[in-house]
Amino acid sequence: MNITKDIVKDLLPIYLSGEASTDTHNLVEEYFRQDPAFEREARSAAQTLQGLAQPGTAPPDSAGEKIALKSAKKVLRRQKILLALASTFSLNVISGSFSFEFGNGRLRIHWLTLPGQREVVVGIFLISVVLWALYFRTSRRVRTQILG
Repeated sequence: MNITKDIVKDLLPIYLSGEASTDTHNLVEEYFRQDPAFEREARSAAQTLQGLAQPGTAPPDSAGEKIALKSAKKVLRRQKILLALASTFSLNVISGSFSFEFGNGRLRIHWLTLPGQREVVVGIFLISVVLWALYFRTSRRVRTQILG
């Protein structure tokens, strides 16, 4: 079997991590004896990667993760509630803005028919606008801070 440099490169991560079987270990060692320049290059690259991985790597803080998870759940719950409220108020504006009248074989649509209904509809509309704005702000927060 002809062992090429590419095959040994594929085996290097397993070999350098110490997880290689004895046969794989012996195969890589044999190739290193045949090509000492490649061995120096591989070991140098492995040391560089280990040096990059070590500084600043700390085990995750479980208390910090719990706080972050709790915060994420709170924001997602708020987003759901805002969506439900904004949808409800928007539908109320649509349904409160007009009424239907069936009679004499005809359908009539009356816009803002009840006295004082216009002010109520405008108030509900303004509430729905505020709720939609809060929903989209929270949605942006979810995309940027939570989902990343």
